[in-house]
Amino acid sequence: MATALLGASPAAAASPRMMSLVFISQPQNPQQVGSDELRVKLQALVGKRIIIDERAGNAFGSEAAVLAAARSGAVDVAVVSGGVASAAVPELGVFDIPFLFRDTAHAKAVAQGPVAAAIGAKFADKGLVLLALGKQGFRNVTNSKRPIRTVDDVRGLKIRVIPNPVYQMTFKALGADVIPMDFPLVYAALKDGRLDGQENPPTTIAANHFDEVQKYMTLTGHFFAPIAFVANRAMFEHLDAADREALVAAAKAAAEVTWQAQADAEKVDQLRKGGMDITETFDRKAFVDALKPLEPDFEKRFGKELLASIRSTP
Repeated sequence: MATALLGASPAAAASPRMMSLVFISQPQNPQQVGSDELRVKLQALVGKRIIIDERAGNAFGSEAAVLAAARSGAVDVAVVSGGVASAAVPELGVFDIPFLFRDTAHAKAVAQGPVAAAIGAKFADKGLVLLALGKQGFRNVTNSKRPIRTVDDVRGLKIRVIPNPVYQMTFKALGADVIPMDFPLVYAALKDGRLDGQENPPTTIAANHFDEVQKYMTLTGHFFAPIAFVANRAMFEHLDAADREALVAAAKAAAEVTWQAQADAEKVDQLRKGGMDITETFDRKAFVDALKPLEPDFEKRFGKELLASIRSTP
């Protein structure tokens, strides 16, 4: 680990610095794609000064555990879902507000603008540095019971969500039986009936073969899911200025790859061809109206002016 080198002698300090880079994802999912790009770009920028140990963090058990490891210094750099990172930095949870973003371009403008910069400053007190925000995608609901076209179709379904308050509030307001659960447990719970459904971007649904245990998907796009590229703060601050700049530049390049990826439409087509029943049209207005009672809570959590700023971002 990089932190083990902080007390090295001048001669030893000239040796390459080891830097761990950890994600939890299936192959070709945005976290893995972003992690790969970060490794390649950073290696190109720093040469042999840093050796990047990139690995899927399945040994940690969950993204929350990876984030905790990044905070403690057991992991140097982590690539995690924004919904998980917001458990440590609640301000990032503004990205979780349902139906807040018009489209990917709108979400990207916010993620690369002053709103994200202000949120990034909040990471320091949590032992982290926010290097960049990328795109996991818009999340869609799947289930094994019925097509979802109206709010009534959601009522009573046992839906897994990220252990995240905004996610839980949203699906409770829609009438679901909400079950927070760490991601590695979801497939088995869908298979044995402990869960009726879940919600994720199409890339995640396809990569984890949820179509094997879920018959129906509706393209609700209810949440936008960012990806947080984060570094342990102590490790970051002990890098020299050139290497700090290189790490930030590599993370921004990695995030850009996730923004440019057009995998969602391809994965939806793949899932449809595999036999999944895909509903593209649903009563969006009824969903938005059902969630309006949550607006005062969102304003209290994140600020009325911030929400208005995001909604007015071109």
